[in-house]
Amino acid sequence: MKLALCAVLSLLLIGTAAAGQANVSIGKLRLADAASDACVANCASQNDSCKRVCPVTLSTPCLSACDSQADTCRQGCQSR
Repeated sequence: MKLALCAVLSLLLIGTAAAGQANVSIGKLRLADAASDACVANCASQNDSCKRVCPVTLSTPCLSACDSQADTCRQGCQSR
């Protein structure tokens, strides 16, 4: 996941540099969108992992805690 994110970010940076000054703001927007999408995808992956380890006996509180962590994670993605 980190390797794919680095590759995408590198390609966006190279594309922005090649496009010249006029398109720098567009490149920054694309970079921000890619980083935000990757962040949200990471939050979803962490949420899925969290829910997989919830024990059956404490299923409801555990799942709620996982969802709360995912919400906090997604809010952190928006502030980036």
